[in-house]
Amino acid sequence: MERVRDVDGGMERLMTPKQKMIFLCVDEYWKRFGYGPSIDDIMRLTGDRGRGNVNRVLKKLCVLGVCKRVPNTARSVRPVYINFRKIE
Repeated sequence: MERVRDVDGGMERLMTPKQKMIFLCVDEYWKRFGYGPSIDDIMRLTGDRGRGNVNRVLKKLCVLGVCKRVPNTARSVRPVYINFRKIE
């Protein structure tokens, strides 16, 4: 497990290898295309078979504070360091 420092500079939390792999997919996708990947894109990149599994990991990454997303909006997941006016 890899340690992740909280955005506020407070606690450190552990990130599993699966969470790290999905976070790196989201990060690289943003760097390459300029928008977030869909769940199907992440499934294709990681070799996962279930949308629910990927969605669960994305929710956990948002709880850890390394990603943000807008609920009920497609391709809105992004690393926390990318700022836009519409995305909180």
